[in-house]
Amino acid sequence: MADKVGERGLVCGYSIDAGGNMNALAEADIDRSVTSTDALVWLHFDHADPGARAWIAQCAEIPDQAKTVLLSADSHMRIEAVGAGLCGVIGDLHHEFATQSEQLDVLRLYLDNHRLISVRHRPLAAIEKLRRTVSEGLHDGRPVVLVVKFLHHVTDTLSDLILSLVDSVDEVEDAILDGKATGHSEELGRIRRLGARLRRHMVPQQHALLNLLSRLPSWIDGPDAAKLRNAIEALGALGHDLDLVQERARLLQEQASNRLMEATNRNLYILSIVTAVFLPITLITGMFGMNLGGLPWLQSHYGFWYGVALMGCTVLVTFGLLRKGKIL
Repeated sequence: MADKVGERGLVCGYSIDAGGNMNALAEADIDRSVTSTDALVWLHFDHADPGARAWIAQCAEIPDQAKTVLLSADSHMRIEAVGAGLCGVIGDLHHEFATQSEQLDVLRLYLDNHRLISVRHRPLAAIEKLRRTVSEGLHDGRPVVLVVKFLHHVTDTLSDLILSLVDSVDEVEDAILDGKATGHSEELGRIRRLGARLRRHMVPQQHALLNLLSRLPSWIDGPDAAKLRNAIEALGALGHDLDLVQERARLLQEQASNRLMEATNRNLYILSIVTAVFLPITLITGMFGMNLGGLPWLQSHYGFWYGVALMGCTVLVTFGLLRKGKIL
């Protein structure tokens, strides 16, 4: 079912105590909960909703620099320290209920020691998984745990997509090895285009997250920093798998093209041989078809058979010359 968005554009809201116990928040509760320091508050908004934009713009707990990031349309991947918190733009896949999406989008977020404010334009796959995780019990009320869980869900989502690309490449490879070299250019082109989009999506995100590790806020202590590093490294490891998929798709595309070229050259060779064999016969039939006086065997009862014998001899001579020239 689709997200229900209220007057303030709130997609979902949760209050999570130190033990990880979760309470869902209604729109009437967000003004009170966002100022609370007794529990972690996660508020997730619809970027396109005017009510959400107005609430974010007037919220005193969100720094002005973070408001600019949350409300902007800029989709460049980045995450940076803002005051005592973090804000940035992280990539994700669209969430589609019926099929696996291949469309990329971004999540805008602001995180400090007590609250996580996130904004999306369309439903996101990793956010849906994070909502289920929170609903089932987070077992930890620290804010950075939400970000770590989100990064792991992004990794899982992108990993599923890369695995589907691997399966597609395997199918094309099996078909090419079976001698079916035609009809795969479009699929290999789709795989390479999607791989390129994912690569442009993942590389700047990985750089931004790695740069963040060197300037974490003081409230992210050693164990939490280690968990965040592990989540970032797991996400970065997908880049190697994606490179392998792109390289295999490129090689298969080249192999399919080479096989098609070989088949074309083979057909042209056969056509050239047939042309070379029948060209002398065509010349002979053309000469005898001029119907002019003086043509040999014109009055003979066996003239037709003489012509057939002449053409047969010409074919044999042609074959002999082709074999002598090592063309056959």
